Amino acid sequence: MEFLATLQADGPVLELAIGTGRIAIPLAARGVDVHGLDTSEEMVAKLREKPGGEDIPVLPGDISKFSLDRKYPLAFLVLNTIYALQSQEEQISCFESVAAILEPGGHFVVEGFMPDPARFVRNSRTQVHDVGLQHVLIEADKHDPSTQQVLEQHVHIREGGIELYPAFLRYIWPSEMDLMARLAGLRLVNRFGGWAGEPFDARATNNVSVYRLDAA
Repeated sequence: MEFLATLQADGPVLELAIGTGRIAIPLAARGVDVHGLDTSEEMVAKLREKPGGEDIPVLPGDISKFSLDRKYPLAFLVLNTIYALQSQEEQISCFESVAAILEPGGHFVVEGFMPDPARFVRNSRTQVHDVGLQHVLIEADKHDPSTQQVLEQHVHIREGGIELYPAFLRYIWPSEMDLMARLAGLRLVNRFGGWAGEPFDARATNNVSVYRLDAA
């Protein structure tokens, strides 16, 4: 929260994929005027149930392509959500949409884990997360290095049956993300290995990138 609060300028800030308010509510409690963008009515309903969540304006919109009738000094997309966009084209479009709603000199902050293809063996991976007397929780992943896409399947086996919780992502290398930003008219001004300002180096497992829209 401190990191984002220090980038705040005059006026409200915009969180893309605000969801249930995990970031927005604590940020608003610090006095930041937070607006949100999300397509999920169910997630926004949960946001409204939380203390402080009912006061945060949320606009309906797809983060891969949106337009708004106002400008913001700061927009941010965190918790690896940029990877939820399933193609390079959608990810580029997200950067372009953000650039269109930023004020000159405004910033766009993106958080994502550092890709680690080495964790896959023959482009797949299976991991047991939990085992009990009446249940087993397994994660099975399939990796396509040609498209940088990963299909995750969380399999919960218990006495009552089997439940599947799939997730699909397309990871982005930092250099690729920088090119996406440049295509949208943004430039990298800082990159950290975490929210506490950790250095971004070969040991970093996280990537917090700060882009700026320069004045024309």
